[in-house]
Amino acid sequence: MPSARDDRLAPLTGIRFAAALGILLFHYGGPLVASAPAWVRTLQTGGHAWVSLFYVLSGFVLAWANPHPMDRAERRAFLTARLARLYPAYLLAFALSAPFALSRWSGDGAGGLAKAAVVAGASLLLVHAWLPPISRLWNAPGWSTSAIATFYALFPFATARLARLSRRGLAAALCAAWAASLALPLAYLALRPDGPGAELLRHEPRWLEALKFHPVARLGEFLAGVALGLLLRRGAALPRRLAAPAAALALAAAVAALGWGGFPYVLVHNGLLVPLWALLVAGLAGVAASGGALGRALSARPLQALGEASFALYALQDPLWRWAELLLRTPGTPASPAFVLGFSAVAVAISLGVSRWLERPARRALRAALGPAPFAAARPPAP
Repeated sequence: MPSARDDRLAPLTGIRFAAALGILLFHYGGPLVASAPAWVRTLQTGGHAWVSLFYVLSGFVLAWANPHPMDRAERRAFLTARLARLYPAYLLAFALSAPFALSRWSGDGAGGLAKAAVVAGASLLLVHAWLPPISRLWNAPGWSTSAIATFYALFPFATARLARLSRRGLAAALCAAWAASLALPLAYLALRPDGPGAELLRHEPRWLEALKFHPVARLGEFLAGVALGLLLRRGAALPRRLAAPAAALALAAAVAALGWGGFPYVLVHNGLLVPLWALLVAGLAGVAASGGALGRALSARPLQALGEASFALYALQDPLWRWAELLLRTPGTPASPAFVLGFSAVAVAISLGVSRWLERPARRALRAALGPAPFAAARPPAP
């Protein structure tokens, strides 16, 4: 029987899969919408914004499960659990990406070998997002795992400070975190350090790359989720009758904003939608408590299993796509809609298998090897 805490987080587990699928379709779904209306194509190309939802979700669920300051032993248990949550699927993705990553430096002799060693070492230590030029050289989506690892390391210290605040103070902290997530994008738009139109280039110039992928630039989105989780822990929940409509309205508004595509790219990428994500998360947390149709749908067993596999789907999508291209496609030919649909179905199936037969056993083994189980057994949504 799931605990009350698990019941309340179940709809959030369900929405994780929708976000992970949106990111996969952002990367590879172009052929599926090539003949669709313009707003559908714009929605697909705006799928990068679902990463921001993952950050808000991660902060929220961690704060909901761990609302009090931690001592040293509790911090160690917390970080052990987070490492066990991230590393198994991430390491598999690292291994599957190795042939493609190493081919980048295969003809560069000793210098290429040194570069490969630096990138591999930084990736294995989950610090590569701190060096944006190398953040996507091994497994491109792994930059976000590096960022979330930083957020996990900071979480106990952020919570120790935020937990002292009143409900009004937490609401102010949430707004301040949102403002912080927009500060650097707004500065970028004002200063244009890479020149006009840099966000339209195929390969990001230096400052845009740092803005998009550096953990400091994305920290505000995570802290907004932490403040929201602590706020709801203090009883500042939405009224039960409004929870489901609020969640549906927030999701519809986010989809409409992405489908419209009129907001500046860097703002949408880094945190413009945080208030909508916060309303969505708060609404879904309230849905479980009120037991509505939306809560039941998102809490259904299939969506729970898919939500649990969402990190594996995110981490593995790039190497799986590369292997699928290598083994199943004629070089130089564009992907067909049938290929994308088949790949998506197989990637989801593989992620479910990895979640069940790799992540869970490896998580137990890592926790046993690294330390005691954490005091709060939450299921935080990794990116």
